[in-house]
Order: sequence, then C-alpha cells, then structure tokens
Amino acid sequence: MSSPLLTLPSELINMLQQAIPAATYHSLLTQCTAVTLLNTGLSNQNYLLSCPSGDKVLRVNQRHSHWCNRALEVECWRSAIAANIAPKLEWVSDDKQFYLSDFVAQPQGDWSQFSSMFGHSSTRPLSAIAHPNVDAVALLAQLFASLSQLPVPSKCISVSGQWQQYALQLDAMSQQQTDAQWHHAWQTLQGMNMRIRHWLSQLESCVLLPIFCHRDLTPHNLLLSPAPINSALPQSKLFCIDYEYAIASHPLFDLASTVATHNLTEDQVAQLTHKVIVQYCQMSSLTDVAAAKAAMPAAINCFWLFSAMWSLLMAANESQQDTLAMAKYIKFYNQYLALIH
Repeated sequence: MSSPLLTLPSELINMLQQAIPAATYHSLLTQCTAVTLLNTGLSNQNYLLSCPSGDKVLRVNQRHSHWCNRALEVECWRSAIAANIAPKLEWVSDDKQFYLSDFVAQPQGDWSQFSSMFGHSSTRPLSAIAHPNVDAVALLAQLFASLSQLPVPSKCISVSGQWQQYALQLDAMSQQQTDAQWHHAWQTLQGMNMRIRHWLSQLESCVLLPIFCHRDLTPHNLLLSPAPINSALPQSKLFCIDYEYAIASHPLFDLASTVATHNLTEDQVAQLTHKVIVQYCQMSSLTDVAAAKAAMPAAINCFWLFSAMWSLLMAANESQQDTLAMAKYIKFYNQYLALIH
C-alpha cells in the first residue's frame, strides 16, 4: 500500500527527495497517514502531514518570491522558537525552498476569527468577539512582551526607508506599465506625498531604537496554542507564524498592524495600546508614552499605505502574465487605500 505522502504532486515529491535527508524522508514516508493542503499563498504552499508521532507542516516556498529574504526568515523564526512563541522548525532545505515544522492544533478555536480591517478612525464593534476562556488583550500583550525581547534581526529598515524602497520600485515599474488603472493608482499615491511625509516624521520622532518586528501580525498569522498538560499557566498563549517580512524596524509598526486587523473593541484597543507602549518606553525603544500614543494613527496609516504599495507592486508583476491576478491586486490596493485617513 503506497504512502499518503506520495499523493503530493509528483514534481514536488521529486524535488523533496533530492533536498531532504534520506532518513527524514523515509520517516515521513512510513509514518504519514494523510496529506491535506492547508493553504496556498502568493509565496508558499503549506501541507499538513498527519503522523502518529505528531502532525507536521511541510511548507514549499515559491522560487520566484524574490521579495523574501529566506535566510533572514529562518533566522527570525528560530529566534521566536527559542522564546517559545513559534512552532518548532524541524528541517530546512539548503536552498530554503522546503521547511518542515510542527503543526500547532487549535482546539479552542481558530484565532483568524478575530480578523477584520480598520483604519485608525474606523468605528469599532461595541462588544468583543466571543472566544471561550480567552482574554484577547492579555494574550496579545504577552505576545508583544515576548517579541520585544527577541534578538534584533541582522537587517534593519525604518518606516521612511520602507516607503522610499517601495516608491523607487513603483516609479521604476511605471516606466514599463501600460495599464491605465495601475497608473491612476500610482498617481494617487504620489499625490499623498505631503501627508505621508508627515506620518513618517511623526513616527521617526518618537523612536529611539529599532526592535524585532514581524511586520504582518494579522490574525491569520497567529495561532492559539493550548496550555501544556499539567501546566501552571492559567491560559493558552499565542504563537506567530510566517516570518517572511520579519526585520528590525519601528516598535509601533507591529502594534499598528495588530490594531488595524483585529476585531477588537475601542476599550480593548486602548488597553492593548497602553500596555504595549508602556512596555516599549520602559525598554527604551520609544521616547515617551504620550508621544507614542499620539503617533499611533500615523502608524496605522503607514501600515495600510505599505499594504497598498505592496499590492500595486504585485499588480505590476502580474500585469503581463495574468490580467485577472492584476485586477485582484488592484482590488486589494483600493481596499487598503480606503482605510487610510
């Protein structure tokens, strides 16, 4: 009887056999009882490998995902593993195309149920989403405490540097781009330059030191890990996944991405913002509590700005090959732009 592992695409099996140690491949071949496609993203695919000794996740990175520094991604992931806020990474291929990690079950519910998009002045829900035995603010605050203690990654980029990098790429792409929708979108962003410079200035003026920054702390990249059996811990904890964009950057950026993408009430946002900013000020990453709180609207605007610019970059990359994919990214661009105030 053939192994369920062999139900993976034949081309993928061939590449995996060449990359993985023989003993590890044999173990997966004999132990795997089922293969399930978890998700397909722009830059990777993830497969759940069910095994009696513990389920695994096989991640297959696309070779064309040039915007991802895979060596830095693995560096940041391993730092998070050491702090017990990321799934264990069991094996990485030499070319960084394959990752094998532990699967984190979520018996209390999928954290992605908190997902929603908000600008800094958007109306928030009056009551919190029901999630059994979970204090979302406490869990998120603890996650930020753990992330802030991680070693600062070897690569650093400021919010101003990120904006300049995206702007230069988009300007270069505009020379070859012929789509009218795309050009209109780029012109709209260029018309926001004065406002953008004000946001960046406000953010840069309240930062002292860059810290570990995941840069994509949406609910879809967080897992609610159950407390260990016989643990003295009162509740579960949050794990982070997907470190493709992790880098050393502005302390408020992760907080902004969390506030902007989590369906939290106004009171919850205020509690979380206060706890995290006070902590950052105490560790000398931010100048003072009041200045940092005042800069949060600018940080949220920058999060959606970078999301819109990234979507426009992706649209330009797709324009010649796939018009439907380009239209999808233009739609994302418009959604993100609408959240900027």
